[in-house]
Amino acid sequence: MTRLLPALAFDEDETPWSWAARLAAFHIRGSVETFLRDLGLDPFAFSIGERDEVARLCAIAGQDPQPVLRNTLSHHIRQVHKLGAEFLADSLCRPDALRFCPACLAGDDAEAARLGQHISIHRRERLIWRLKPFRGCAVHGITLLSRARPDGGEARGVFGDSVPETDARLEMLVRRAGHLPASPLQGYVIGRIAGHGGPAWLDGQPLELAIRSTELLGAALCFGPHTFLDDLSDRECVSAAMAGWDHTSQGESGIRHAFHILRDQAGPAPMTPRRIADTFGILLDDSHYYADSAPLARLLRDHIADLAMSG
Repeated sequence: MTRLLPALAFDEDETPWSWAARLAAFHIRGSVETFLRDLGLDPFAFSIGERDEVARLCAIAGQDPQPVLRNTLSHHIRQVHKLGAEFLADSLCRPDALRFCPACLAGDDAEAARLGQHISIHRRERLIWRLKPFRGCAVHGITLLSRARPDGGEARGVFGDSVPETDARLEMLVRRAGHLPASPLQGYVIGRIAGHGGPAWLDGQPLELAIRSTELLGAALCFGPHTFLDDLSDRECVSAAMAGWDHTSQGESGIRHAFHILRDQAGPAPMTPRRIADTFGILLDDSHYYADSAPLARLLRDHIADLAMSG
């Protein structure tokens, strides 16, 4: 199979669509959809992560497919995607949202300037920007920004006209973004996607449940048991993730300790069914949704049973 020359390597932190858009900018200075069709590939199949289609582009471009497929979010059913062995739905951002770190893009632009190339050849969409737990950039410690995602016909790279800022205007976005530290949960997700082990209790369940358990527990501890994650700001979500991590990373003993904290916060009144609902709120609602399939739900059920026995 004819290879694209010169080569433009896939970066291990980017999405396959980002790489395809950079290839399009590099080789035809046109849209990614046109580029893929010219190569006999199906743009839609590629955009939803059909692995055979992604592998075909790798073969044409002379790229090792392993890192590209590792970063491929493949459509599974309805709004569920598969990333490696993990199935993700609630942990993914809306498909029409394009999130980015302006400082990362400034670095991409600087590399383009150094090589005398257009910025669309070097601006990369990082895979982690598509995941909800990542609210801040782990490299620069600032809040990720969000814009409407351009359609695939854009001829100016994966960011199209959605992020027209360059140079001074991009630096202004960096200053306005605000400091936001990365939570340990973010580091755990990065490591797990890469195949590294972490705390045993979290590793023993699907990634989506590990994320949800940590964020829900932290939200209840920080902001009250009737807090909805979707109502929290980015900064509050990071605080919740940090608080939850302090307990879920310690396994069952850490989670039971968190339950005792919630019980103490509820006051000394007898634990009637109504009182239990008020004490554990979103955790109890979530346990009903997942039944016994979620480790957090099982621990909460056992804890409530112990409370009932103790009076």
